[in-house]
Amino acid sequence: MTRPGPRLVGPCIVLTVLALAAPVMPIAALGAAAGLAALLAAALVEARLLRRTQVVVERMPVQALSLGELERVDVRLHVTQGGPLRARVRQTWPSLLAEADWSRDGLVLSSRPTTLALDVRGARRGRAEVRPLSVALTRWGLAEDVRDAGAATSLAVVPNLRNVRRLARKLRSHALRGIGARPSPRQGQGREFDRLRDYVRGDDLRDVAWKATARHGRLVTREWRLERSQDVLACIDHGHRMAARVEALTRLDHAADAAVLLGWACQAMEDRFGVLPFAARPGAVTPPARGTGQVRRVLDALTSLEAEPVHADYLALAADLRRRLKHRTLILVMTALPDGYREHDELLRAARLLLPRHLPLIVVLEDRALAARASTPPGDGDDLARMLVARDVAARHDMAVRALRDAGALVVVTPPQDSGTAAIDAYLDAKRRQLL
Repeated sequence: MTRPGPRLVGPCIVLTVLALAAPVMPIAALGAAAGLAALLAAALVEARLLRRTQVVVERMPVQALSLGELERVDVRLHVTQGGPLRARVRQTWPSLLAEADWSRDGLVLSSRPTTLALDVRGARRGRAEVRPLSVALTRWGLAEDVRDAGAATSLAVVPNLRNVRRLARKLRSHALRGIGARPSPRQGQGREFDRLRDYVRGDDLRDVAWKATARHGRLVTREWRLERSQDVLACIDHGHRMAARVEALTRLDHAADAAVLLGWACQAMEDRFGVLPFAARPGAVTPPARGTGQVRRVLDALTSLEAEPVHADYLALAADLRRRLKHRTLILVMTALPDGYREHDELLRAARLLLPRHLPLIVVLEDRALAARASTPPGDGDDLARMLVARDVAARHDMAVRALRDAGALVVVTPPQDSGTAAIDAYLDAKRRQLL
C-alpha cells in the first residue's frame, strides 16, 4: 500500500456536523467553530508527531514454510518515538498461501517491541515476495497516518519438512541403525580402496601401485572393495498426470515430499542422493551427493517444480540416464501410470534399457478414484459404462506392473499420501537384500 499521508479524522467529522447545523443554530455553530479551531490545531500537532514517528519491523528476510502445514510467522515491531500509539496492521500474502491477508486492529505500539504471531498455511510450492506491512497509526484519534512499514521479504513454500522431523524422531533410536541394511564391506572389484598387498599371478596390471612397487622393490597391487555408500537418484515425473489433486495436494506435491523423506533416509544410511525432474525431456539434475549442502540443493530443485501439460517420455529419461550415470545406481522413478498400452510399453522398454547395469525402482502413485469407480455397482447405463472403462484401465495398470516386475524392476504401488514411507521401505529392502 502506498503512503497517502496523515488524515485528519476528528476535524473532518466535526466540520460535517457544523455544516449541517449552521442554518438551524447559527450562534451555537459560531461557538463550536472556535472549538473546532482548537481541535484542528491539536489534529495538526498529532499529524506532525505521527509523520515524525518511525515504525521498525523485524522479521526473517527469507521464510521457509512446509507445504500443507500450519506454520507460525513471527513479526516484531515498535515505534522510535511518540509512543504509545494505537495501530491497525494489515499483511497481504502472496498466492502461494491459503490465506489472502491478515489484519489486526487495536494494537498499542511503543518503544518496546510487540510480537505478532501470524498463522499461515502453504497451498503450493514456490517462491514469492511478501509485501511490507501496512500500518495505520493514531495517537488521540484526531489524525491517522497510513504507511508501509519494513521492507519486502521473501517466502518459500518447500516440500513438507515436518514429515522428515516426524520420521527422524520415530526412527532415531534404532530403526535405521539396527535394521542390518549396511552390511560389512565385501572385498571385490569396486570403487572404494581397501588396502595394498603383494602382487599375485592373475591380478590386473591396471591395479598395480607403481609408486609403492618402486618404494618396496617388488610388485604391489591395490585391492578394492564394494562401496559402503551407494548412489540413489529420484526421478520425479512432472507431466500432466501429476497435476491431479489428491485431497489438498497434487500428486507432484506428494512426490516431492516423498523425495525429501527418501533423501533424509539416504543421508542416515550414508548413501548419496540426488534428484532429476522429467516430463517431455529430462530436466536439470542434482547429482547424488551427501551432506547438508546437498539437502539444500535438493530442496531448491523441488521447491519450484511445477506440473507441465505434456506427456512423460520414459525412453528419453532412460537414454539420458544411461549416458549420464557411470556407476550402478538405484533409480527411483515416481510417476502415475498412463492409461494407454503404448505408454506402458515405453515404460517397460525404459526399464529394460536401465537393467541390469542399474536398479530401477518404480513408485506408482495409485489412483484411488479409479479403483473406487471400478468396484462401484452401477445404478444406470452411464454408471455401467464408467465402471467398465475403469475396470479396463485398472486391468491395464495391473498388466503393466506385472510386466515391469517380470523384467526385473522393483515396483511399488502406493497411495500418493503414503509414497514417502513406501519409497523408504523399498529402498531399505533393496539395501537389506544387497541388490545394489
